[in-house]
Amino acid sequence: MAYRPSRRQTRKANEALEPNMTPIMNLMVVLIPLLLSSVELIKMSVIELNLPPNVPNQLTSTEEPELLDLALTITDEGFYISSAAAILASDDGKPSIPKKDGEYDYELLAEKLYEIKGKAGNRFEDSTSITIQAEPKINYQTLVSTMDAARSIRLDGQDVMLFPHASVSAGIL
Repeated sequence: MAYRPSRRQTRKANEALEPNMTPIMNLMVVLIPLLLSSVELIKMSVIELNLPPNVPNQLTSTEEPELLDLALTITDEGFYISSAAAILASDDGKPSIPKKDGEYDYELLAEKLYEIKGKAGNRFEDSTSITIQAEPKINYQTLVSTMDAARSIRLDGQDVMLFPHASVSAGIL
């Protein structure tokens, strides 16, 4: 006895099946905004740095420099502050701002930078930039705290911007 073909097999074998793209499209609609929002959160937790400009030193003794070229060097002894015009140093060759009780004095650093900012004014093209150099054995937290002290100072309950564009140099020259 022969059985008749099943009714379920009504499709032809040659008929091509199209994949259902709806679940994949739904997944993309959810994933793209999620990825974009997480990228923005990651960006806010990064400290942005700029590389110092490569400017040839063509300064004669009678000309006033066009760039302030302010540099802050962190050593074991303290902070050295220098610019294209002068070096702020103590009389005995010690750092501009020595350590106080074995700790870096960030408050005095911010005050000195505020004085420099006041004297420099807006005469220089790079009046908002500072280059920070550190010895290799200086820890990262010291570098970040120095950058924070160089960016702003709190006076009379208000934050005053000092040098918000901080650049980190490769090493001590």
